[in-house]
Amino acid sequence: MAVTESAQSDVVDLIVGLLGEVDEEDFQLAPRSEYYSRLCQAVCQLVGMDRALLFLDDEVRRAVRPMGSHGFDGALVQSINAPLNASALVRRAIGKDRVVVLSAPFTEEELPGEYVRAFGLTTVACTPLTAGETWKGVIISDRGGRPFELTAAERDRLWSLGKAAALAATARVATRQQLLNQQLSERLALARELHDSVIQRLFGITALLRSGEALDPAALERCAEEAERAMHELREAIERPLVPPDLDDSALTLAQELDRLAARPGETPLKVTWQEGCTVPPVYEPLLQSVLHEALRNADKHADATRVEVDLRRGRDALHMTIVNDGVRAGERRGGAGVGLRLCAMEALRDGGALEFGSKGTDRWRVRLTLPLPPP
Repeated sequence: MAVTESAQSDVVDLIVGLLGEVDEEDFQLAPRSEYYSRLCQAVCQLVGMDRALLFLDDEVRRAVRPMGSHGFDGALVQSINAPLNASALVRRAIGKDRVVVLSAPFTEEELPGEYVRAFGLTTVACTPLTAGETWKGVIISDRGGRPFELTAAERDRLWSLGKAAALAATARVATRQQLLNQQLSERLALARELHDSVIQRLFGITALLRSGEALDPAALERCAEEAERAMHELREAIERPLVPPDLDDSALTLAQELDRLAARPGETPLKVTWQEGCTVPPVYEPLLQSVLHEALRNADKHADATRVEVDLRRGRDALHMTIVNDGVRAGERRGGAGVGLRLCAMEALRDGGALEFGSKGTDRWRVRLTLPLPPP
């Protein structure tokens, strides 16, 4: 596809600016919504669009999600639960690697009606975000609900901007993964330093409790003190949050995410039991959603489940989330888990909670997260 010299210059400037932002961000990266919304704003400015929505393929949530917008109501965008990757518009743009313009009337197969009705769409341009052979997402843009046509130069510029957006998205994901790996390495190094003291304390307690000797009150008190010291040292070792990347700035609540997952066609049925009156403190949202997605990913990878059950309830002083799938495969390794759940377990410990995971019976796998709550 031919691209004008002016378009090339503008796109190069955009790429340099976006990659510069990724390079300058510190360990706590700015929210993705801000990052990708700036990209949407640049698209509008460079191509004369009024509104733009950027969608990326989210491997963690197994969905094509809106990551940024300009000119659209962001809260309304987030409230729409309509799969976009299966639409004919997106398939054409990705399959042919070109900008596709579509005008009303739209069929449900071409573009989900939720978007059309919510934003009064009449003509839209769909720009593919691809890097090499990999599909990253799309940008949907329009001119405020008015019909329009694109010139060849505008199509070229949009197509080039799509490549820039794909590169920027790839760079950001790589940066976040690198930072997570660095963070994990630091935590593991600190854990090794604490290994001797913490493990020795716990070993001594275990040996004493298993000795079979009757323990007097003083011995029991010493055990309790040693256990408290070990817990304190472990918590100090994980002061920084270790929630897996790309879930820490989600605009969705746990309840909304469960609704979205339950509505996915062709996926393992999800049964949700939410205790009446149970609320989730906002501070726990990232961890709860991280545990949920890690549990679902493990179920996809290691089980042949017919359904997954999610139970959320509040006790007198704790919040409990339990996730059970019924498809443990014969011969699968028992009691194991990936890095994701182990990181979540460390994060739960930092907050004074606990994460347990393992087989339950002969064919079920359970993940249970308990987090402390103030008395009601």
